[in-house]
Amino acid sequence: MCGICGYVSKEKIKNNNTITSMVETLTPRGPDNKGIYIHSNVALGHTRLAIRDIEGGVQPMTVEYNKKKYTIVYNGEIYNTPEIVSNLQQKGYEFKTHSDTEVVLASYIVFGEESLKMLDGIFAFTILNESKKEIFLARDPLGIKPLFYTINNGEFCFASEIKALLKHPFVNAKVGKNELCEIFGLGPAHTPGKTFFKNIFEILPGHYGIYSGEDLTCVKYWDLETNRITDDVDTAIAKVKELVSSSLKRQLVSDTPVCTMLSGGLDSSVLTTLAKHEIPDLTTFSINFEGNDKDFNSNDYQPTKDSDYVKVMVDKLHTNHVNVYFNNHDLFDSLKDAMIARDMPGMADIDSSMLVFCRKIVKQGFKVCISGECSDEIFGGYPWYYKENLLHSVVFPWARSFDIRSNILRKDIVSTAELKNYVLRAYNDTVTNVVYNSNNPDENVFRRTCYLTTKWFMNTLVERTDRMSMLSGLEVRVPFADKKLFEYVYNLSYKFKLGLVENNNIPIEKYLLRKAFEKDVPDEIVHRKKSPFPKTYDPEYLELLENEIKRIITSSTAPVLQIIDVKYLLEILNTHGENLKENWFGQLMTYPQTLAYLIQINMWLEEYNIELEI
Repeated sequence: MCGICGYVSKEKIKNNNTITSMVETLTPRGPDNKGIYIHSNVALGHTRLAIRDIEGGVQPMTVEYNKKKYTIVYNGEIYNTPEIVSNLQQKGYEFKTHSDTEVVLASYIVFGEESLKMLDGIFAFTILNESKKEIFLARDPLGIKPLFYTINNGEFCFASEIKALLKHPFVNAKVGKNELCEIFGLGPAHTPGKTFFKNIFEILPGHYGIYSGEDLTCVKYWDLETNRITDDVDTAIAKVKELVSSSLKRQLVSDTPVCTMLSGGLDSSVLTTLAKHEIPDLTTFSINFEGNDKDFNSNDYQPTKDSDYVKVMVDKLHTNHVNVYFNNHDLFDSLKDAMIARDMPGMADIDSSMLVFCRKIVKQGFKVCISGECSDEIFGGYPWYYKENLLHSVVFPWARSFDIRSNILRKDIVSTAELKNYVLRAYNDTVTNVVYNSNNPDENVFRRTCYLTTKWFMNTLVERTDRMSMLSGLEVRVPFADKKLFEYVYNLSYKFKLGLVENNNIPIEKYLLRKAFEKDVPDEIVHRKKSPFPKTYDPEYLELLENEIKRIITSSTAPVLQIIDVKYLLEILNTHGENLKENWFGQLMTYPQTLAYLIQINMWLEEYNIELEI
């Protein structure tokens, strides 16, 4: 994995100062190498985490073909490289490296934008086509790899992370009312294509863009399409097993050792079991919070501890297992780094714990790790897939905390009505794009929820995984985020996905995945109720957060005081969150994480010197 950046200037570029500054911000994404390419008024930059073809994959990579010159900066992994190489060789293309970077570039040279439909992998890249005097940008179908851009004062800038854009002298960190609605109404999610920064956008998943000097034209090349699948449930189960197994096997290709994250949940246990077949000496990692055994509170969202189930898997597979321990101060002290990794306030300690986890994996000598992310979205693992009150919600089911979201903002800045209307527009704009393939209202409600979750909730989680891992110099691969798997499962009946066909209409979360691998993983894992990414329940952590909020409130210079209702925040503190009826976001962001999110907002405003246009 890597970091990419660049810009198109109105005038010929006379020095490399700006592109060098942009590249430097991306060093954590690619600590092994840096590269710069300048041609006339275009500058391209790259940082590399060397995973495949260590010697031959240096970037920016330039290829001259039929007397035309093309240069690429690329971030990603292509898993069907052999098939594409064979196809291109039949077309007469002669490869000079074994790098998938050249595979992506050569595919574009020979097939143009149609090449995107051939690529099986995760990617974000930019190609300078010198003969056409245009920039071609593209992002993978499910948006696993990031790509941001801005057009300002006649200059076009792009980068893997927003911090690189902000190093360009014409790009400023500004926030207006719409951005505040994103932060407080939708955050830590954000509207696809938008960010928390004014005039800074992202290339949407499954889209490419062409910039030729005036404006950026974006085109959709892939989306979750509606197809009628007539497979019976047994066929569907077998197909799911085939697709998951195939995806995992393809994603194990690496010139450096590969490990897995093992939580003892179904998703990570399935992938670890499959990986063990391919890597006999497999190393696995799990998260442990110091003192969590005594403070753990079972609830609907997190019913069981991971440690007992991790032991079941390790005893069965005999992996080289590493328990990663960290404490409350590790989480708290990493909140700022986690925010900087995202360039925006995020999922608070859910982010910072992932960051600490990735850093400790890297210290063990690994650059590549397999994660079970993205299974819940397609297989129906979240409560809003089967709980009636959530399933039939006419707002985002993972962000129903509208009271606190609206009350925490100063009303003279953004009114309750403004915030609510903004959120409802975002919701309705998304659901209008859902294509239904049934007259069954229950089927259609489930499809709507699946589409919403994939476009919004999953995007927030993969952002977290990418930014926390890449700040650590770790490439995390997500085999469940496979295009063919999503295309197939998305179009199966909700009755299959929830097991209603065999369980007297009582839903079973992720039924298809459980059935597909019930003979491969222990029964305890097969029947374990979903438990999300772990978090601490230690009251000391809450105390750290409350003390920091009190410090912010009493400060005369804390920038967040410009936009929040301090009186309401004090009411929350005085009740220790007892008056909060809903989670701030998802399953894990409860009262402590709400405080941590506000702390990150303050850090962000301060660290990025945000100009408020309100």
